Amino acid sequence: MTILEKTIDDPKDAFNFLEDLAYTNNKEFNKEFIFRGQGNSEHRLKTSYQRFSNISHELRMPIDDLLTKFRVGLIKMGINPFESDNRQDWLEFSRHHGLPTPCLDFTYSPYVALFFAFNGIRNGNNKDEEYVVLYALDINQLSSRWASWKHDIQKEKDQYNQACNEFRLPKMPLFKEEFPVMRLQFIPFPSKFNLRMQRQIGALLYDTLDYKTIGYKGLEDFIDKYEEPDIVCFDGENKKGDPTLFKVFINKKCIRNVMERLELMGINGGTLFMNADGVAMDVINANAYNMKTGYLRNVNFWKETKILG
Repeated sequence: MTILEKTIDDPKDAFNFLEDLAYTNNKEFNKEFIFRGQGNSEHRLKTSYQRFSNISHELRMPIDDLLTKFRVGLIKMGINPFESDNRQDWLEFSRHHGLPTPCLDFTYSPYVALFFAFNGIRNGNNKDEEYVVLYALDINQLSSRWASWKHDIQKEKDQYNQACNEFRLPKMPLFKEEFPVMRLQFIPFPSKFNLRMQRQIGALLYDTLDYKTIGYKGLEDFIDKYEEPDIVCFDGENKKGDPTLFKVFINKKCIRNVMERLELMGINGGTLFMNADGVAMDVINANAYNMKTGYLRNVNFWKETKILG
């Protein structure tokens, strides 16, 4: 099984489980997890571009056209966020400002993923069976899945190994000539221009596979139908390969405990977005827990405001 689902109703259990995954690469060399949080547990791993438009075999021009229009619109308003004509720089920047792109946002931090999962969830209105979802994706296992889909590991071992390595650490510049189709690609590091992605400890998964054409329902189905290779233990015995993807369902009623802990860790909308939109998220989220950082000594509008009758 390559996707393992886990349901958690206790916030302490959630933190413990996710932390064990996050620090796994310190204990087991061949594992490295990235995380993604979603408030709606019924949504699947699907890029905004896949929702916006069918993957086209002439993908380069549609994405280039979207990025050009985005950049032109900024210029017309006198906004030039950075000096670069690099496709990847603009792909990452526009993705973090709502433009449809063939990329899925992930983070190396389970805490950041928890914020995005619980952001906007209202306390007190959730039923026992309502859950958010956190994805924990083993990027090394996914590289093996991608490489084995392209190459026979027995007959094309060198090509397989090269595909694994280039998936995890791609050669730069990645999109110099075009945005390739039928490609799954991990983008491990943000651009120096993308401060938001840096603050969110972010990484991207570029996905332009035409799943219908190759016989899958989507990325999760592509992962789930992969048979991970057995692991050779030190005693010479083989054991079943670990899951590529964990789907961790966490009860929405955990929001108070989760947000209180994240606040004390300095993780909130303000710190992750560094703009007024992020601060507004924090004000809304404060309805769900006792916010300790919502006041300053000399900012007290509430004392001076009169209710007009």
